[in-house]
Amino acid sequence: MNDRGISYIVPAYNEESSIITTLQRLAGILSELEMPCEIILVNDGSRDRTKELAGQFSQVKVVNHPINIGYGNALKSGIKSAKYEWIGIVDADGSYPIEDIPRLVKEMQDGFDMVIGSRINTGQMDKPVKKLFRWIYRMMLKLVVKDTIEDANSGFRLFKRDMALTLLPFLCGTFSFTTSLTILAMGNSNFVKHIPIQYHPREGQSKVNHFRDTIRTIQYIVQGITFFNPIKFFMMLALGMIVFVCIPAMFLALFRMHTLSLYYIIFGTTVTLLIALGILCDIVRISLMKVAEKASTSDSL
Repeated sequence: MNDRGISYIVPAYNEESSIITTLQRLAGILSELEMPCEIILVNDGSRDRTKELAGQFSQVKVVNHPINIGYGNALKSGIKSAKYEWIGIVDADGSYPIEDIPRLVKEMQDGFDMVIGSRINTGQMDKPVKKLFRWIYRMMLKLVVKDTIEDANSGFRLFKRDMALTLLPFLCGTFSFTTSLTILAMGNSNFVKHIPIQYHPREGQSKVNHFRDTIRTIQYIVQGITFFNPIKFFMMLALGMIVFVCIPAMFLALFRMHTLSLYYIIFGTTVTLLIALGILCDIVRISLMKVAEKASTSDSL
C-alpha cells in the first residue's frame, strides 16, 4: 500500500522549449496542496537539453531512458517509480491548465478512481486529419464501452496507482496509453469522472503518428476486453463474422457464385479463428507473466 499523496509524472521527449515553465508551474501548484507530493520527470531519450534543464530542479526526480521508447512507456516507468497512492500526469508542452490540478484533487477526494480533464475546445484547434481520427476513436469507443467518454485521450488526469498497475500489461506504450487506460478503467467498472478544461496550443512539434497509434490502441483494447470480459469480446467477434463473412457469402450464393461464396466463407472463418486464437494465446501469456511477477514478489519477501 502506497502512502497517501500525489506522484505527478511529466513525460518529456525533446521539450527543452517548455520544460522549465512546465516544472515551475507544476511545483508551484503542488506546493499549495495540503498533501505530500513528488514530481517525476521521465526523460524519454531526449536529444536536446531536456535532461539538463530538468536537472536544475532539486525537487524533481528525473528518470532517464537511454533511447526513446514512447509516451506510454515513459508513463509506465513513472508509475513504477512513484511512491504515492495517487498518480497525476501532464504533458511537458504547456498545453494543459496545470493550475486546475486542485479541481482534480477535489474530485479524487470524493472517491473516484480516476479524474480526467476533458478538453472542451479541441474541435476549434484540430486540423482535419486529427478531427478524422478523433471521430474514429469515438466510433470505436461506442462499440466497447457503454458509458459516455468525453475525452478518452486527455493527457491531464489523476488516478489511483493500484488501478493503473492492474491494467498496466494492457496499456499502450505509445500516445494511446491514455485512451487504453480510460477504456479499460471504465470497462473494469472503476469510478471515472470527467471535468471540463481549456486546452492550449502546444509548444514545439507534436510527435504523434495518428494511424500507427490508432492501430495499436485497437490491439490493446481488444486484449483488455478479452482479459476482463471475454464474453463481450467473443460476442463482438461473432457479430463481426456475421456481418463481414456470413452475409456477403450468402449474397454471393444467391447470385449463383457458389465457388466464390465457398472460398469467401472458408477464408473468412479461418481468419476469424486465427484472430481469436492469437488473442487467447496473448491473454495466456499475460496471465502467466502476472503469476510469475506475484511469485517473484512473494519470494523476495
